[in-house]
Amino acid sequence: MQRRPPPLANIVTLGVQNFDAQRNFYRQLGWPQAFDSDDFAVFELRGALLALFPIDKLASDAHAQPEPGRGGIRFSIIINVDTPEEVDEFAARVRQAGGKLTKNPIDAEFFVGRDAYFADPEGNYWEIACAPTDNPVAVASRRAAGLSPPPTRVNRGGKAGPGGKKK
Repeated sequence: MQRRPPPLANIVTLGVQNFDAQRNFYRQLGWPQAFDSDDFAVFELRGALLALFPIDKLASDAHAQPEPGRGGIRFSIIINVDTPEEVDEFAARVRQAGGKLTKNPIDAEFFVGRDAYFADPEGNYWEIACAPTDNPVAVASRRAAGLSPPPTRVNRGGKAGPGGKKK
């Protein structure tokens, strides 16, 4: 069996109820902002990124129910992969390991790229995402982890990726 490097999982997305207030809070902490739009903000941390996304849109993206308290989706951890095929391969491994895919691999609904969502056996949500190499959040994610950019791949057009969510 071929050994694979461990996944790059250094973006934590919080589903927030009051996007503007939350974004302002993290800005006031002085955390550098890697990306900003009307409904998606990403802050750089040392080795990781914190993303804020309205809870209803996070739930829609994951094909799950929003839950402002306990249960349901309140956050997801994004695992960045380098190719669209890796999204499918990782999703297959998740299914084989007993995880529940809540969103099968598809062309992403909220950014240019490919993604899937899964819940681990205790209901913690993860997104497997592949975005173009020029996506500002994917670039910041690799930089935060001390990694160089992946080889250039074909951009299927459009805007950003995980973190460059479309409205």
